[in-house]
Amino acid sequence: MAGNKSEIIGTIPKKDNLQIRASLTSYRNEMYIDIREYIESEEYNGPTKKGIRFHMENWEAFYDLVKKIDKEIKKRG
Repeated sequence: MAGNKSEIIGTIPKKDNLQIRASLTSYRNEMYIDIREYIESEEYNGPTKKGIRFHMENWEAFYDLVKKIDKEIKKRG
């Protein structure tokens, strides 16, 4: 991705007009991962303040954390 662009990777419906959206974002020639809540309504369509953005170099650490969470959920489920 060149320039300041965002590519949606996937979404999870949350409730009526909310969803959690994962995207890859290029900003100043650096790649970031965004996991953010989005709203679609008559008044506003776009991201909310609820979410996280981190640099691609932190992806492995985040992925390891998700795997740990998954392991804990499976132990309790």
